[in-house]
Amino acid sequence: MRKKTIFLALTSLSMILFTNFSFSQKKAPIDPMSVKSWTLAFAFGSGTHYWGNGAGIGPAAKIIFETGMWKLGPGVLTLGGEASISYFRYSYFSDYKESWTNIMFGARSAYHYGWKVKGLDTYAGVPLGMGFSFYSQPDYPGYTGYHGVYPYFGVFFGASYYFNNMFGLNGEVGYNSTYANLGIILKLQ
Repeated sequence: MRKKTIFLALTSLSMILFTNFSFSQKKAPIDPMSVKSWTLAFAFGSGTHYWGNGAGIGPAAKIIFETGMWKLGPGVLTLGGEASISYFRYSYFSDYKESWTNIMFGARSAYHYGWKVKGLDTYAGVPLGMGFSFYSQPDYPGYTGYHGVYPYFGVFFGASYYFNNMFGLNGEVGYNSTYANLGIILKLQ
């Protein structure tokens, strides 16, 4: 019930942001990412197994921010950061369960290229950060699990489509803190 309430609240917030930003702002720019632009994205998707047994697909939430640093050929090179949380649960038999919660913080850099299509921003990049894993086996009283600390890195490919000069949708695939995620993106400057 709690997950359903959170999902409905986030969906409602997304719809309110979409209607407020998409119809009240200027039209989408030709190349949304530029030098000195700031973006902030909120996304949900499937988390990666950096720690655990690698079984199942777990939900993940992710926050991404980036700023355009340098013009590089026809595109822009960005620097930023990301934070994510993912949860995995697995049952071997009806009486044996285990779960992992992974929290990751990292820096990221990406090359953005807009293809001269209004509102479209495509990019590829690499993250580098630290992850923290919390493990538990609720079937063993008194055993709270261990806390793993690990480095994480990977690669991602993404695209954003802006409905106006401030608000859009964002998606990424790859292997970093998520396998894939979808969400909203805000251009702050």
